[in-house]
Amino acid sequence: MHFCYVDESGDSQVISGANDDKQPMLVIAGLFVEAGKVGPLTAEFISIKRRYYPKLFHDTHHDLDVLIYEIKGSDIRTAIRKNALSSQQVQHHFHFLDEVFALCKKHGIRIVGRVWVKAFGQSINDQSTYSITAQNIAIRFEKFLCERNSHGMMIADFRDPKRNQYVAHSVFTQKHKVGRGGDAYPSIDETTTFGMSNNHACLQIADLLCSAIIAPIAGRSILNGVVQNLHTHNNYNAIKDRYSKRLKAMQFHCKHETKMYWGITVNDPHGKKESIF
Repeated sequence: MHFCYVDESGDSQVISGANDDKQPMLVIAGLFVEAGKVGPLTAEFISIKRRYYPKLFHDTHHDLDVLIYEIKGSDIRTAIRKNALSSQQVQHHFHFLDEVFALCKKHGIRIVGRVWVKAFGQSINDQSTYSITAQNIAIRFEKFLCERNSHGMMIADFRDPKRNQYVAHSVFTQKHKVGRGGDAYPSIDETTTFGMSNNHACLQIADLLCSAIIAPIAGRSILNGVVQNLHTHNNYNAIKDRYSKRLKAMQFHCKHETKMYWGITVNDPHGKKESIF
């Protein structure tokens, strides 16, 4: 059995122009993890968090309580932007992210996702964007499961009941197409469910990859020269240079019918770019 953990970075707010400091994109990604790996992966992730951020957990009496306090990818991204790359703080964050990537490689984690770049003056339709992306992640997850003769389940980070409902329903409608082609995802045993990230190590890892890795790489690869705001900061070149190859190696690609589904794709209304790499 495998799980697909889904998280996002960004929002659907309107960005008015090149110098508006709002998020210029929305990133949604899914991590494919073998069920038997979740236990040891969680224990190792807790150990990494305690080792790199001991001051946060000096009053923690039980190791499992370390998971409750999240190291947010957005905070790491902000620290990298605001400080010299050679500073002890930034290098500390880089070493922590190195360990996260090593953990993903050790446990065979694969990643798929979509970067939705915003057009100036236009909001992203939250419902359709999340619904389409959830379905496309499910297509890739189904192929991943079929290749391994496995079954699985999708667990997304909890947002709010209304938005959770339409994400789950977008997968539900594809699984229960009675009289209209049948189950589109027969290897996914149930529609998307939702978890609280402070109890799921893999959701926390998904957040780190979305917010501290994919978003800043996309800012430099896709929007450099288009947007001049804090989300395309020059310091993010260091993230791009350090982690692009490792992130690229984690991708899962597949073919569905006649269409190729690449791992991490891009919807770019500005330069029409299709990849962050």
